Amino acid sequence: MRRLRFASLALLTIGVAAGQTPAITDVVNGASYIDQGLPNAGIAQGAIFVVKGSNLGPSTIAIASSPFQSTNVGGTSVSITVGSTTVNALMFYASAAQVAALLPSSTPTGSGTLTVTYNGTPSATAAVSIVQNNLGIFTLSQDGQGVAIVTYANYSLVSAIPGTGSLACPGGATLCPYTFGGAANPGDTLILWATGLGPVSGSDASGSGLGVNMPNIPLKLWLGGVAATVTYQGRSGCCIGEDQISFTVPSNAPTGCAVPLAVQIGNDISNYAAIPIAAGGRSCTPQNPAFAGAAGQALTTSTGPVTYASLSLGRTIGSESSSGTSYEDIGVGDFAQVSVTALNQPTVLSSVDTPPLGTCTTANGNASSPLFTVVTGIDAGAITVTAPFPDFPVVMKEQKGTGQATTYSAVFSPTGVYFSGGAYTIAAAGGADVAKFTIPFTITQTPSWPSGDQARIYNNGNGVVRTNGVTINWTGGSSAYWVVISGSAGASAPDITNGSVSASFSCWVPSSANTFTVPASVLLALPGGNGGELDFKPTLPPLGFSATGLEVGYLSFQYETSFFMPLN
Repeated sequence: MRRLRFASLALLTIGVAAGQTPAITDVVNGASYIDQGLPNAGIAQGAIFVVKGSNLGPSTIAIASSPFQSTNVGGTSVSITVGSTTVNALMFYASAAQVAALLPSSTPTGSGTLTVTYNGTPSATAAVSIVQNNLGIFTLSQDGQGVAIVTYANYSLVSAIPGTGSLACPGGATLCPYTFGGAANPGDTLILWATGLGPVSGSDASGSGLGVNMPNIPLKLWLGGVAATVTYQGRSGCCIGEDQISFTVPSNAPTGCAVPLAVQIGNDISNYAAIPIAAGGRSCTPQNPAFAGAAGQALTTSTGPVTYASLSLGRTIGSESSSGTSYEDIGVGDFAQVSVTALNQPTVLSSVDTPPLGTCTTANGNASSPLFTVVTGIDAGAITVTAPFPDFPVVMKEQKGTGQATTYSAVFSPTGVYFSGGAYTIAAAGGADVAKFTIPFTITQTPSWPSGDQARIYNNGNGVVRTNGVTINWTGGSSAYWVVISGSAGASAPDITNGSVSASFSCWVPSSANTFTVPASVLLALPGGNGGELDFKPTLPPLGFSATGLEVGYLSFQYETSFFMPLN
């Protein structure tokens, strides 16, 4: 079987002063990167994991010549203690800020501690939860979010469009060539690459369990919320610690360039990632209309930098107090020259597209970065937003930074009255890089989330039971709007320097449905507690625009109604 190695590898070169004590800030699954403190953060027996911190290893990354064969690399070792049992992890690489290793399958489950020792100096212990099964999906951005690493049977990558290219092998010493097979179709059999499926019998280092099916694990694979048929779930035939799940794309799977994908084992939910699915052919159709046509062509075929702009307007939370929540009307815009490498061009649409309507996804703290890099900001001159009569123009403030997008921002109304409806205009005066342009848009009567439905969900303070999902009902749905239903929750995080972690979800729904149930497979990614939040956001479908000097541009508009309640 062809060798595929997708374990995250950060080539870190942070210096370490002699004698400094290693310090741990987090311990995460090597694919999902879900923080300790979140409900799906447990490290599974036999899984690849990553330790983050400082002074963990040498200033120049040290990589094992044979991964997971030794308990020491570059002077760094990792031990895990659960109860009275201590095991030594099998090492992959070590650097000052990050260490990757494999948790032996023989490690007991339960609450434990982890210690990193570098050149004989141990760190303070970090709390870690050891579980039997908890899957993480490898992603191209190596942060547990964005585009999933899923292949066809011939090991070509599922991608938004067909293409050719190469992926860097571990260590960056050589290049491993892989073709990009294009978007999946209903009926295709695909292979998902992951880690954390569960322990193997025998020695991990000797390759025990490679290529062995684990059919008794109660696994569900969700593709856009639709259950897929799984034909194999076990270790890969090639690589210690790496799992394969073979599945068939359902006939009723949603289509788009960023269809959400997740795996559930019991009440543990993997990270959510995305794959492209097309009804026919091997090029996906973006859900976001701004990425269709010439704009999509620019991102996927250009040999040089692409000029890119996004403008987001709307109503969001201004402040929260015991007397209630207040809202303000704001706007923000980013204008930049971005670079898409030839390697990322076949997959970039999956990293920027909106998920299909009727689907949900989750985020581990911060949102994933798109598969492009900002080269420099670009100047479109003064940008003015004009409201209906009585005329109330607002100029968005322009800010520039070296190596960053040019950012435009404004608070249109601190009391949430500017975007009250009618015909609006955005006008750019034109600048050094982008010619002047005008974008008209209209705000009609938006869908509304009645207070009575909020009270029903609040249920006298009992809130949402995550294992039951939650149904939200609204009125005034129309074809003019989508509805984005989102939520978030935070939790304390032992041994993490920032003291807390959070997770969030978003679901995109046609507003004409007037009802939607957020499934348990989404809510279980959020921690329980009194800090839960649900958001109802009527959203105008993104409006693409262009101008001389601008190849990709889109405007989005969204209202927000937030409601705070316990999550159980």
